[in-house]
Amino acid sequence: MSKQADKMLTESMGRRRSRAAIKEDVADSILGEMLPPGSIELPINELYRSPFQVRKMGGDEEIEALAESMQASGMISPVVVRPVASPNQGLKVLAATENLPGKFFEIVTGHHRVQAAIKLGWQMVPAVVKHMNDAQAAIALTADNSIKKDLSDLDRFKSIVMLKETGACKTGREIAATLGISASKVTQLRAFGALPDEALNIIEASPLSFGAKMVYELVSQDFHLRHPDLVVESLKQLEAGKIKDQSLVARWISQRLISSKPRTYKRELKIQRPGMDPVRLTVTEGGASIAAQGLDPERLAKLIEDNLSYLSGSENG
Repeated sequence: MSKQADKMLTESMGRRRSRAAIKEDVADSILGEMLPPGSIELPINELYRSPFQVRKMGGDEEIEALAESMQASGMISPVVVRPVASPNQGLKVLAATENLPGKFFEIVTGHHRVQAAIKLGWQMVPAVVKHMNDAQAAIALTADNSIKKDLSDLDRFKSIVMLKETGACKTGREIAATLGISASKVTQLRAFGALPDEALNIIEASPLSFGAKMVYELVSQDFHLRHPDLVVESLKQLEAGKIKDQSLVARWISQRLISSKPRTYKRELKIQRPGMDPVRLTVTEGGASIAAQGLDPERLAKLIEDNLSYLSGSENG
């Protein structure tokens, strides 16, 4: 976050209205009618992040923009949580706080809204409590993520892996339905899993710059197996803007392979013989061959042996 933006947010937070005032205004407006009747207020220190959340969390600017919106209008859409008996303590939203005995809630949808609420200094957030098993929670979270405009294909691939590992989805058709995509798109997304680790690290740093169609094209041509170094280099070139478009990455690798392929020396000579087929002499980097009928092999061998130094160029003839 820039210093100017940080200063502006700090000043605006200093003028912020209380949650009670915002809640009262919202309740009296049409927005109040949009809130689910079953929503309750939950302490943020009772919340845990979902272990099924594979989407990369938004940066400071995204959370800041959301916080400013919530400061003005409140949290219009409550977060969805589920009660859990033994949550992973490493996923606690506010790691420095302690829970009341027996009260644990895992966020299903609304991770960014909770982070924005923390930034605003809120202690409570509106929430809808749903009783879900792991599979239901994983599917609900993935379906909610799938409608996000900034969801990258790498995030979608991670969702596929998570849905399979948890058993939430057992078939490609179920995965496609959960993510709201076609079965062919699922096939393309799976290609991320074939890339070398170095290539995945490059994509992880800027996931929106690398699409599944490009990755699938690289994997379908086995570049990741035969030339992993060129795959990594091509992604670096794309990120640096030296390759202008993702559709040109596979072509760039192919051109590099052609330009680096050594030229093979080959020369063919014909010795004409009246009334007979010519003698064909083929010379390559690996040796020479003679194709001819009617030659005495012993005399030919003796002739080559007697003139070997001359033929190898070690003597001047």
